[in-house]
Parts: sequence; C-alpha cells; structure tokens
Amino acid sequence: MTPSPTPALAPAPASAPAPAPISRSHSPFVHSSSPPALFLLLPLSLSLFSCRSHASPSDCAAITDHYLDLAVHESPGAATMSSAQAAAVRDVERGLKRAVPAYRDVQDHCEGVTGAEVSCARDAESTRAWEACVHPTDAR
Repeated sequence: MTPSPTPALAPAPASAPAPAPISRSHSPFVHSSSPPALFLLLPLSLSLFSCRSHASPSDCAAITDHYLDLAVHESPGAATMSSAQAAAVRDVERGLKRAVPAYRDVQDHCEGVTGAEVSCARDAESTRAWEACVHPTDAR
C-alpha cells in the first residue's frame, strides 16, 4: 500500500481590515460641542429623587428649628435681645407656632414631608416663605 498524499493546507483567507474606531466627532450620539448626556441627566435625576424622597426625623427637627429661628428674628426688638431673651422668645414661639398648620404638620407627620419641602423650608428666609414650602398632609 502506498501512502496517500496529504492534502495541502489551503492558504489562510486574507483577513478583512479592522474597522476604524468611531471618533467622537463622527459618533451620532455625542456631539463635541455639547457635554455628555450623563451630566445633563444627573441634575434631573437628583431633583426627581429629592422630590420623591421623604424627610428624616432629623430633617424635620432641623426645619422646625429654622422656623423658630426665623420667628425669633422677626420678633419686635430682635436686634437688641440678649441671648437669654432670644431663648425665652424662642420658647414662647415654640408654643405659639403649634397653632400654625404647616409647623404642626411637620412635627406631627414628619414621614409625610417630602424632600422638596425640606429643601424649600431649609432655604426659606421668612416664616411666611417657610409656611408656603410645607403643604398640609391633606393637600399632598
């Protein structure tokens, strides 16, 4: 028996050239004149998160303290009060402000206060502005 000839290996096919990488300027999704979409979506997502989040007990304590600070500041003669007088006015205001629905709602129903309300109340510069930030539980 004669050995059969081994078939010759076929030459390897020429490989196609690798595609050129897409540069930033040729991408249909990224424009060189605008920032990446991620940076545009980040503030939006954070604002949506803060609107949907709820206040923690420490958030409620902080904004009610801020409200009392505003009330003391708005009291007649606040500029000339000693620290002891301001503390006494603060204690009186704490009792009086329980009659204000927004203040009472934050104290009694903190879990219903939204993150947006907390943010607004924290930045308020007057008791009236603070009260406009916090909506009664029935209105939520």
